[in-house]
Parts: sequence; C-alpha cells; structure tokens
Amino acid sequence: MEKAYADFIAFNQGNFDAFVKSTTTFAKGFEKFSKHITDLTTKSVEDSIELTKKFAALKNVNDVVALQSKVIEEGFETAIEESRKVADLSASVIKEASAPIAERVKANVVALNIAAANVQKAATPSKKAA
Repeated sequence: MEKAYADFIAFNQGNFDAFVKSTTTFAKGFEKFSKHITDLTTKSVEDSIELTKKFAALKNVNDVVALQSKVIEEGFETAIEESRKVADLSASVIKEASAPIAERVKANVVALNIAAANVQKAATPSKKAA
C-alpha cells in the first residue's frame, strides 16, 4: 500500500511540475510578446514624430499627397508584417507552454490504460479455478 501511495504522489508531482513549467514558459513568452508590442509602440511614436516633421517641411499640395500615399502604403505593409510577427510569436508561445501539459496528458492516459487493464484482469475469473 505504501508503494501505491508513493507512486500516486510521484505521479501527481509530475503533473504539478508540468503545470509549473507550462506556466513559467507562458509567462516568459508573454514577457517577449509585451516587449515586442512596447518596442513596436515606441517605434510608431518615433516614426509619427519624424513624419510630422516631414509634412511640416513640404511646400506644396502635390508633395503632401505624394508623401501621404507613401505613408499609407508603408503603413499597410508594416501592419501586415507586424501582424505576422505577432501571430508567429503567439503560436510559438502557446506551443511551448502547452508541451509540458501535453506530455503529462499522454502519461495520464498510459497510466489510466494500465490501471484499467489491471482492474479488468483482476475482475476476470481465472480459468484455472474452473
């Protein structure tokens, strides 16, 4: 009985360790994600200040329209590129954070199958007794 209890405790410790590892990985990933968003925001503010200076230096409407067109095009391209980066980063964080839990789920399924087989074996009458 002591061995069964020790096995049970060790198995649940593995589950807890996987949870801690998963949570830690998620927190580190969220930190990377937050830093990326902060850096992107900082760059956006700096770019806006620089753009304001460019617009202020323009002398005619044609130059304003040309610059505005360029800004819109570059802004669209940047938005698509940054969306991809954020999506890739998010997918990476989720994949890394879920890996320890997925491994423990597999271990739990194996353990349950073994336990079910043992129960089935114990419940099945022996042919030797007949």
